[in-house]
Amino acid sequence: MAGRFSALRHRDFRLYWVGFVIAVSGQQMQWMIEGWLIYQLSGSAVLLGVHGIVQFIPSTALTLFGGALADKFDQRKLLIAMQLLFVVVLGALSALGLAGVLTAWHVIVGGFALSAIGSFEGPARQAMFPHLVPRDSMPSAVGLNAMIHPATRVGSPVIGGLVSAFVLDVSESASIAGGVVFAITAVAVVVYALMLFRVHLPPVVRSRGRNVLADMASALGYIRRERIFVFLIGTAYWNMAFGVALSVLYPIFAKDVLGVGPDGLGYMWGATGIGSVTGVFIASSLTAPNQQRGLFTSGAVTMGVFSIAFALSEWYWVSLGLLFAYGTGASMVNVAVQTNLQMLVANEFRGRVMGIWSMVHTSVRPVGELQFAGVAALASAPIAAIVGGVAVLAYTLGYLSRSGQVRRLRDLRAGAQTKEEG
Repeated sequence: MAGRFSALRHRDFRLYWVGFVIAVSGQQMQWMIEGWLIYQLSGSAVLLGVHGIVQFIPSTALTLFGGALADKFDQRKLLIAMQLLFVVVLGALSALGLAGVLTAWHVIVGGFALSAIGSFEGPARQAMFPHLVPRDSMPSAVGLNAMIHPATRVGSPVIGGLVSAFVLDVSESASIAGGVVFAITAVAVVVYALMLFRVHLPPVVRSRGRNVLADMASALGYIRRERIFVFLIGTAYWNMAFGVALSVLYPIFAKDVLGVGPDGLGYMWGATGIGSVTGVFIASSLTAPNQQRGLFTSGAVTMGVFSIAFALSEWYWVSLGLLFAYGTGASMVNVAVQTNLQMLVANEFRGRVMGIWSMVHTSVRPVGELQFAGVAALASAPIAAIVGGVAVLAYTLGYLSRSGQVRRLRDLRAGAQTKEEG
């Protein structure tokens, strides 16, 4: 247990981690309320998919560029600047909400702007935090970093749902309820920025490329040469598009299938979050290469099976248990991918490679959300969830479980450590 939390012994990582926990806690409320607002204000499942695709466009176009900048410049300063831009957008959404004039399209446009900013924030963060701990604490740092989103998903959406339900009951305005939640998120991001001001980033090997475009091309060449990165990023891509993106359907399931309001929707996010934390603990305890091999397959199978089971459930409390299991499997795969990427990537390419991972992790999700929402609009939300679960199982059993790349993890990680020590 002590080894799992060893990264927190280091002051700078601890400051970064605590601040990020606070920021993501606010963002979890924001992500929950966005889907609810769009569906509540418009009644359109298609607009939920549109919200996803408009986030895909800037993150796909800009994330690799953001990764190249993260390899060239001080990541801490870049992170602070991005938090300030987040606050500007969130403040505008909050003001519109509190004025009672917020519409679904305001939320969608705000999502576009936040995604564009996140294209620079994500790679800088992923490139910075490994430098705040020694190599022997890297698995702990990756596990703790991976734990933030699922752990905050346990309580934050629940709190956001209760707050929005209370404000909705008092004001009878979904717009005002959304404005309050956006304001809470903005305050959380400000706290994170203040914590980053106190972090000391050690000297880091920077990219020596003459220009950003050349740096981006060299990163793609590096990934193409090192096939393990293609395998890891490809696995993240598929599971994000057909597995994790299932959450876009939660507002539809909550209202039309399970018959609950925003507070019930918050508990659905919370159940997924508890499962995700469980998955992080499992994956953080199994860091040896031979143990990591099993995580890829077992986690993906768990995610696929229980997303199908969730689709077939019409009982709210049963559905919460199924979402717990689904979240556990999704988190096991996610942590295994992140751990091996951070352990294997060379420092001078870290920002760009993690930028590509971040692009998959954030920009591919909207593509998945669009396909889930599209199937839900043409057929139903349960059928869309079944299609996603079948796709995850097909990839896992047809390719992932048979891949030779995952069997090479022991030799690859030993080689990466030798290069770094050299």
